[in-house]
Amino acid sequence: MDLQDLILGLFFVEVTIELEISLFFLFGWRKGEKERKWSIVAVLGLYFLFLAIGRIILIIHDFHIEEPVFYFMGIGFSLLGMLLFIFIAEYIIPLNTRYIFTLLGIGTLISIFFFEKATAQFIMYLTIPIIFIMGFAFITFLIHRTSGKVRNYFIIIFIGQFIYGIGTGLNTDFVWGLFYAANIEIRPIGLLCIVGGLALIAFAFWRLPSFTEIEWHSKMLNLYVITKDHGICCLYYPFQEQKGGLGPQLISGGVTGIIGLIKEMTSSKKHLKAMDHEDIEIIFEYGLYTTTALIVEEDLQIYHDKLKKFVEEFEDTYKQKFIDWTGAVAEFESAVDIVGRIFEQKNIPAKISGNEDICGEDA
Repeated sequence: MDLQDLILGLFFVEVTIELEISLFFLFGWRKGEKERKWSIVAVLGLYFLFLAIGRIILIIHDFHIEEPVFYFMGIGFSLLGMLLFIFIAEYIIPLNTRYIFTLLGIGTLISIFFFEKATAQFIMYLTIPIIFIMGFAFITFLIHRTSGKVRNYFIIIFIGQFIYGIGTGLNTDFVWGLFYAANIEIRPIGLLCIVGGLALIAFAFWRLPSFTEIEWHSKMLNLYVITKDHGICCLYYPFQEQKGGLGPQLISGGVTGIIGLIKEMTSSKKHLKAMDHEDIEIIFEYGLYTTTALIVEEDLQIYHDKLKKFVEEFEDTYKQKFIDWTGAVAEFESAVDIVGRIFEQKNIPAKISGNEDICGEDA
């Protein structure tokens, strides 16, 4: 086997892994996300699909038809995949980037079709490192916002992405030219890094217990903090736009009654931790002064972890107010900042209509 055969074989391994990851995501999206018009999972599937298509076209250019049109088409599909990845990163990360990295990617994608090959390569050499940095920031953010085994798998994905990035850099014509001048053939090493990085990424995504771990923030519905002594909802936070329905106080009273009824029926001293009702889940966390209920679309471990952290910080912050409480719910309105920080909300409202209604009831 000569060097060209080895390189071609590694290219095909790269394409195979990218297609497998793409199908893994897209079939997962079709299976579990049919009700949504789009999702992070679907975008990630398209990301790897476009990378694979781009590589196939570049293989045709490098080994069969060395026409500029094939080069620009291959690079165009690869950049389009990266563009989707950057868009979803900027959409999720709670930073006001104004999609500047996405716009930078769009500008790069458009500009390469108006220049000769050498100039287009120079533009990409300037832009792609910035795109990779944004990708690393996205994965780092996912590591931060997950926990347990899921976090460990995202760490593996980060390592895989880092190795993949090194391989991509080593496989560029610019770096290849530097090593070729020193009589060193660097492309097999770069391709091995690409294949190895993709293999780690594929393994970690395959081991993820649920696709929805990636989108946990979009599956939260409402948060209710209920005082133990009075059964009053002292804080209400809607994570999604509400369309009518019962008020927070009525729901809080119902939740308190259900918890008490179940304890009486089972004669158990243990607290009810979760309850399933049709297409929603209600997760409970208990403090010294409050019972907190988080209503979500799916019961995930990260909700339990964040809810426990919220209850601890909430009661620590407002401990004295509970001791001397006169029944004024307005005293807890500032706690929306704690909710926004722990549950990672981009736009935290200064006031929430449901809490204003509660205050009105108390008055």
